[in-house]
Amino acid sequence: MTKLLKILALIIIFTKTANSYELISNSHLKVVLKTYALPDGNKFSIYQGEGTWTDNYGNYGTNTCRGVVKTDDLNKIDLEIMCEGSDKNDYKNWSMTKRVSDNFEQGVGVSEYIEGTGVWKRLKGLKCNYATSYKNNVSFTLEKCKISEEQHKFLSSNE
Repeated sequence: MTKLLKILALIIIFTKTANSYELISNSHLKVVLKTYALPDGNKFSIYQGEGTWTDNYGNYGTNTCRGVVKTDDLNKIDLEIMCEGSDKNDYKNWSMTKRVSDNFEQGVGVSEYIEGTGVWKRLKGLKCNYATSYKNNVSFTLEKCKISEEQHKFLSSNE
């Protein structure tokens, strides 16, 4: 009986692993920060970015992002940014990016698809992990999202 349970558990684990899909995107944004530096050492910045992206489904497009970056007197960053992406078919998606880290130049966070048109509306509510680094006011970001088989099929059909 124990052997049967172990075999059943392995089958379930293998099935879940075999049917896992990921959406992986790379983006590059030229970023402008407009900052108020307060006397107590805190900073309040408006974030504006424009750039391009590609994903592992052969899709590509442009991004514009706007948001707020708060920096405390110890340089701890609290970032909240809304981005609008437009793909090769002019379908759009909107995502909210959040990050709390020890510096602005690099960090990891979570983004969430808020809304979309075309294939992107199937991703509404999807949360993704991302890592970003900055060089000369350009962000380099890698985002990975676990997606369902249904979402995979829709993204695969976006030609």
